[in-house]
Amino acid sequence: MLLTWLAVALPSTLGVLETPQLPIIVTLHGLFLIAIVTIINDVPNTNPRLNHVFIAITIGLIVSLMMISNSYLYLIYSVMMTSIFAFHTPALFCIGYIIFIHSTYLLIQFLIWQAGWDIVNAATFIAFHSFALMLTQKMLSEKKAKEALALSNTQLETAHTLLANAAAHDERLKLARELHDDVGHTLTSLIINLDIARRTQDEQQINRCYEQAKVALNTTRNVVSQKRSTDYLDLASTLKNLAEKTPRITVFTKIPAQFTCTNLNVAHCILRCCQEAITNTLKYAKATHFTIELTTHPEQLNLHLYDNGQKQTQFTLGNGLIGMHERVEALGGTCNINSMTTGFNITIRVPYGSNKSTFSR
Repeated sequence: MLLTWLAVALPSTLGVLETPQLPIIVTLHGLFLIAIVTIINDVPNTNPRLNHVFIAITIGLIVSLMMISNSYLYLIYSVMMTSIFAFHTPALFCIGYIIFIHSTYLLIQFLIWQAGWDIVNAATFIAFHSFALMLTQKMLSEKKAKEALALSNTQLETAHTLLANAAAHDERLKLARELHDDVGHTLTSLIINLDIARRTQDEQQINRCYEQAKVALNTTRNVVSQKRSTDYLDLASTLKNLAEKTPRITVFTKIPAQFTCTNLNVAHCILRCCQEAITNTLKYAKATHFTIELTTHPEQLNLHLYDNGQKQTQFTLGNGLIGMHERVEALGGTCNINSMTTGFNITIRVPYGSNKSTFSR
């Protein structure tokens, strides 16, 4: 960008060293540089209104330079600006700008500089503008495709984690039932039989068997209880992994230390809501930061999701946000969605008192 500016500013300035227009031209070049640097430094387009003001300023500066100095070099500025505009405005605006700037150039050449209709230079630079716009659009589409792929990969990883935990959950439940129903029943019968036998046979030997059977039964019960009580999804690690692998924006996680969620339905709901909120931020918010904040209370789990994107005064609930409401309400919770001054804000509350799982005979 700086090299392009120098390639236009230096020749055009050197050509008017002995003219009274020199201070004006130097000032216009300086203002143009400041404007494009300001626009480029806000590539995420976090402040679109201000960017639109600077875009209008740069267009005005290019036209002013064309009117003060007779040179087609200023169309090089315009080619550079077409690529920059593509990051902040729709493609239709860029096409309209190309038509406007070349029409203006032809009129200035014909009316002000009496140079006739400079069709050759205009046609040449229309081709350059079109090429720059197509190249930038292709780059933007590839960038969006890479972001979508990265987000899909992250969602697939979290889905795999959920499936793995669900499979482990089912396996643990099956093992717990089998231990309790089969082994536990057998050992209980053995204790009863030994209790009867010890009254009529060698008490020392039978007592030893009796005690061993009681130990085996207690061990079985402990294994069953442990399998049930440790059945949980490592939600904190899964959310942190989701945050680290989210493309383009920085995702912060605020999760209490030693946090665990043994209720798989609640964990699944929280994870899906975070995924949907991040997806919406990437698509619509034009944000640079997103925060996942979890707080726990004795009977309630609070999830706060927010970004620093644009304020949305009006929005409609799409399938994703409707699905988020349905997931939360199915657990007896609430989901509030609104747009703050600094971005999108989602607050979710779900019952947390049933988070601990126990098993008893």
